[in-house]
Amino acid sequence: MSSSIFRISLFILMFSQLRFPLVFSGYVNVSEEAYSKCSASFSCGIFTGIGYPFWRNDQPDYCGHPGFKLDCQGERATIDINSQKYDINEIYHESQVLRIAKTDFMLNICRVSFINSTLDFNLFEYTLSDQNASLLYDCDHLTEEQPRKREFTCPINNRSSECYFTVPAISSDELSRRCKISLLIPVLEIFADHFTNYLMTIDQVIKEGFEVRWIIDQERCRDCHFSGGKCGYNRTINDFTCFCSHQPSPRTCFRTQPPANSAAANPSTAPATELVMRDKIDEMDQHP
Repeated sequence: MSSSIFRISLFILMFSQLRFPLVFSGYVNVSEEAYSKCSASFSCGIFTGIGYPFWRNDQPDYCGHPGFKLDCQGERATIDINSQKYDINEIYHESQVLRIAKTDFMLNICRVSFINSTLDFNLFEYTLSDQNASLLYDCDHLTEEQPRKREFTCPINNRSSECYFTVPAISSDELSRRCKISLLIPVLEIFADHFTNYLMTIDQVIKEGFEVRWIIDQERCRDCHFSGGKCGYNRTINDFTCFCSHQPSPRTCFRTQPPANSAAANPSTAPATELVMRDKIDEMDQHP
């Protein structure tokens, strides 16, 4: 009688260790929360159907890549790249391209931070549609011929200063040496051509922005989404994660046959392990 009670107690103890190793760890609870809070797609500004690697400013930070947080205010969507804010003009999901314009240029080209735009080249790259232009501020009067040069004025140091916009960008020649501030900005080549042909103003060309392609691998997210998961980011290991209804996964929510010794790490293998345990107990019954 006592040996039977011992065997039953042993079975219950081993079963509980195999079946419920993660329930109280908190990790599953986090995964379940992430699965419910991270949308497969969302809206921001005038844009719809946005997904990973992007995430909204009102979502938990594990819903997207750290470098792709979107600030959604009314009809505007903005993104910070290398500590500079950009308005998003277009999102082309299939080609992974954003058309963006520096936010302070959108407001007033005379009231800018006078900092050259730079990308995080671990996350973005320019496209072949881009062309560099120059913005020159506080210049002496320039008489040099420059076919694609336009003059405008800005109030600088309480006086009206001559400023110039040129495409393509100019190097450190006489034109730039005679200006106190020189900025290099990317623009779209097609709009630069319109500017040259007097079809667009300086403001219009700059506000149309330029294109960047995000170079985050989307294949794992597609696999995750196809398996019923929600794409997210694990900031502890700085890598993609797939949030599933049961627990997170590196790629998909499909349950595959794990290695032979992984039963304790994966509760889904417990049923097969239970059969082995029952066989062991039967052997104990046969050899009291």
